[in-house]
Amino acid sequence: MCSNKFPFSLYFFLLILFSCEQVKTGVIAIKIPRQVPRKYYPVRDQAFSKVQDTLFYKGLRFSGYVFAINENQDTSIVMGFLNGLQEGTTRKWYPNKKLLEERFYIQGGKEGTHRGWWENGRPKFTYHFVNDEFEGPLTEWFSNGKLYRQFHYKNGHECGSEKMWWDNGTIRANYVIINGEKFGLFGQKLCTNKNFK
Repeated sequence: MCSNKFPFSLYFFLLILFSCEQVKTGVIAIKIPRQVPRKYYPVRDQAFSKVQDTLFYKGLRFSGYVFAINENQDTSIVMGFLNGLQEGTTRKWYPNKKLLEERFYIQGGKEGTHRGWWENGRPKFTYHFVNDEFEGPLTEWFSNGKLYRQFHYKNGHECGSEKMWWDNGTIRANYVIINGEKFGLFGQKLCTNKNFK
């Protein structure tokens, strides 16, 4: 027979540990895409139509995969849809079969980490999304491998340290955003008045 001697303090601790309030600690839940039916249709199929972000096939919301073939007869893109909205991982390839980009969607919204590469295989961008908005670091590179920009986002808005570079590696912009205001070097050309002395 089981005893009913479960310490109240341990019960209370476990209740707090596993409560919904843990969401406020900044931990981001990983979203899992829903199952997309394994039906594949060419993107050029005339039965497709799109209204804003919703894809229709013969007038009905489309569920399945859309693909495209390049001039080398290799796959150039594969996108999953569920009830007309993008779902799961979308991938695009260069004609040389190298991956061009990989993006992730949940019910039509951007989620998780999105990555892109230059045709030479070097990274082009890394973005992070939560609920279809930028969240965390945003990094982009020139095709030569040098950094182009490194921004930070919170709830879809620039926040904190933001930097941009020229393709030779020299700094173009270096500023901080505090309470929505920019402070520092913005990297914009200043207009000058020829008559100003």
